[in-house]
Amino acid sequence: MRWVVIGDKGLFGSEMTAYLEEKGEVVSRFNRTNFNLDELPESLSRQIGPADVLVNAIGFTAVDQAESELYEANTVNGIYAGKLAEVAAILGAKFFHISTDYVFDGESVTPYGTSAATNPQSVYGKSKELGEQLVAQSGANYTIFRTSWLYGAHGKNFAKTIAKKLTETGSVKVVNDQIGTPTWTRDLAEVVYAHGVNAFNEKIVHAVGSGSGSWFDFAREVAATLPEGEKYFLSPVSTEEFPTAAKRPAFSVLENSDTKGPIIGDWHERWKTAAPEVLAEFLTD
Repeated sequence: MRWVVIGDKGLFGSEMTAYLEEKGEVVSRFNRTNFNLDELPESLSRQIGPADVLVNAIGFTAVDQAESELYEANTVNGIYAGKLAEVAAILGAKFFHISTDYVFDGESVTPYGTSAATNPQSVYGKSKELGEQLVAQSGANYTIFRTSWLYGAHGKNFAKTIAKKLTETGSVKVVNDQIGTPTWTRDLAEVVYAHGVNAFNEKIVHAVGSGSGSWFDFAREVAATLPEGEKYFLSPVSTEEFPTAAKRPAFSVLENSDTKGPIIGDWHERWKTAAPEVLAEFLTD
């Protein structure tokens, strides 16, 4: 199979390309240095050439920054997503789009199923909802993978940020009233790959770890991984005490069992497996 990854330098895109290469797949990589998404779909399809699966891993992920950069967020997360889906339709390729838990309002008390109504509360969430809508209207053979709280070895993420703050200052304040599910980029890559090599033909998949926890819970897991982890001090704070430009979902747990594909295991256990790789720079002398 020939896979195409758009956004191969990012947190997930770099993981996806590495995983595909491990599997011996043919992978074409595209990013802002060699691919101009302002061009028409016909032109972009000619640049890509034959493809079996096109993975859209680009994203405007600066959640707070999106509040003041609405045009940029909607262009990258919305317009470009729809355009790439059109490219996939032209090529006759499967189109895999990465979305987010932020398309929900966070007011539920039970995990959101794949058919739950979206109601984003931030510019970022609305831009990702727009992307989902345009992908669905594109005519492509698509699957939307909603994920949450991504961390990995190849880019900036919560786990690395917490580890850096703890090792530099010895303490950190972390929100404890936002509930979701940390998800390893490697696990997400495995789910995406499984859908590429199998004809599951699902329109929406919730590709997240199992279980739930707060950002504070996740931070404690990170601290426990560090050498002499017990010496660090973590202080739980409320969302009100930690104001941000964008509204975060208070509860964004996604139900991940409604799928024909693989289901990611408990996030605590997946973190234990991922941690040596994700925090490698903090675990070496």
